[in-house]
Amino acid sequence: MWKIAWRNVLRNKRRSLLCIIIIFISVTVLFLVKGYITGTFEGLTMMSVMQYGNLQIAKPGYWENTDHERQLLSGEEIAKIKAILGENADVTGISTELAVYGIIGTEEASTIVSGSGIEPGSSQSQNITLVSGTNLFEGDVDRVLLGKGVMQKLKLEEDEWVSLMATTLDGAYNAGNLQVSGAFSVGNSDADNVYIMLPLSYAQSMLNTDGADKIVVNLAETEATAATISWLEERLAAEGLAVEIKSWLNLATFYHQVRSLYETVFFFISTVLFILVFFSILEMISMAFFERMNEIGTIRAIGTLRHQVFALLSQEGLLLSLIGGAIGIVGGWLGGYLINSAHLTYTPPSISEPVLIYIDLALANGITPFILVVVATVLSALIPAVKAARLNVVDVLRHL
Repeated sequence: MWKIAWRNVLRNKRRSLLCIIIIFISVTVLFLVKGYITGTFEGLTMMSVMQYGNLQIAKPGYWENTDHERQLLSGEEIAKIKAILGENADVTGISTELAVYGIIGTEEASTIVSGSGIEPGSSQSQNITLVSGTNLFEGDVDRVLLGKGVMQKLKLEEDEWVSLMATTLDGAYNAGNLQVSGAFSVGNSDADNVYIMLPLSYAQSMLNTDGADKIVVNLAETEATAATISWLEERLAAEGLAVEIKSWLNLATFYHQVRSLYETVFFFISTVLFILVFFSILEMISMAFFERMNEIGTIRAIGTLRHQVFALLSQEGLLLSLIGGAIGIVGGWLGGYLINSAHLTYTPPSISEPVLIYIDLALANGITPFILVVVATVLSALIPAVKAARLNVVDVLRHL
């Protein structure tokens, strides 16, 4: 039966070719869209882990901030938590952070800033994009990195000095001088206009505390995040440390927003192409059915059973979908390779720097498009196949 179905596919070359082209285009488009979405998710995951670390540890209520009071980890708690983290071989980086809000400026100009006190030389201090100057290194005490927008507002150059004024935890005013180490960008112009990074020790002196807002933890593998959190919660509870742990997935709101948007877009594109393939193939196979009335009546008259006629037409549709789907996966892979080789870029909303268009070429991205189009083609072939199987032999033979 399969041999006969294959011969029928080859006999109607023009119609078969048109069906294969429709299937090929649909699978190729879906492969490229799926590959782009997968590549984007991978990039967003890396960006989120770079920004937030794999997990963060803070006082209960720190992220909710319902009482509008600073919830700081004490110096003693930080030391205990770091000692516990040192027991885990998956931990590759530990960084303590303290937020500072104030006014930074020179004699000519000033601006409001939101600063982050970090440990120079830590993993978090390396996960930034420098625009000019140098990074903060271990041992730096009174140097500062400015968002490139802050740098432009104050018209500063590297190694110039600026004054920072902030409020201590007790509500008193405090001020100090910092030397500009360089400028950086987080990829968002609004954040670049207010964000600065300074040594943790300097931030603590400005706020008159030995504590910190949170501890950022980096792991060797992102997949180990959930297991590490479970282990850490047990260890911290055993030590009597009342803290809250959140993974990068809990903190990366932008990641979830983009993922939800792209998944919705892929769903609608898949639905549209499914409907397009279904009705296109249905129309062509139905036309073939009416043209082959004599053939169907003849094979029924010589003893072919209804289910055999049904199977024959269904197999023809399945063969067309398998051929077109396989070629579509190859076409999608080649199209993605060409796009990646072209190094095309675009600037997404809320991002200040161009982003490379990247298509993930994993063959797994072709599975969903392949199955989707095969199902649409087979379903479209079932309707004329059922009609053909139900034909009355005598009525058909009248037209011979």
